[in-house]
Amino acid sequence: MRQNYCLGVTLVVAGLSLTGCATVPDFDSARDEVRDDMQTIVDLLPAGSVDHVEDPIPRGFVSCDGGGMYTGRWLVYLDDPRRVGVEVAALRVAAASEGYVEDAKLESDDQLFRVRQPTDPEGVLVSVGQYEDLGGTPYIEIMGFARCSQKPEGVE
Repeated sequence: MRQNYCLGVTLVVAGLSLTGCATVPDFDSARDEVRDDMQTIVDLLPAGSVDHVEDPIPRGFVSCDGGGMYTGRWLVYLDDPRRVGVEVAALRVAAASEGYVEDAKLESDDQLFRVRQPTDPEGVLVSVGQYEDLGGTPYIEIMGFARCSQKPEGVE
């Protein structure tokens, strides 16, 4: 009887693991996790090279499976905007040296790449790309996508 109980508990735990049943983090924790990874990428830029960082959607989120998913978007303007392409390429190398791996399921090119921590293939995804604003000034866009979480407070 005890062996059947242990086997049953083991099968239930294994089944829950395989179906992805896990504790869903609260929205603020998921957001903080994303913003930490985004800041890590910004910190890989050469010291003194950043003019300013804009955060156009500080509270932004999208719905996912009845929960919420924080999506962060930072626009990183450099002191020398002509270096944006060079710095995006350097960030790709620097992110790899920090242990990030490129997400093989998503397309990348010289102006855009996406990375994750190798220990959590379903965790935070950070996208780094080269773009221009409406005035034609180049910037580095860093977007972070959280795992599904609880909805933010105050959202139905």
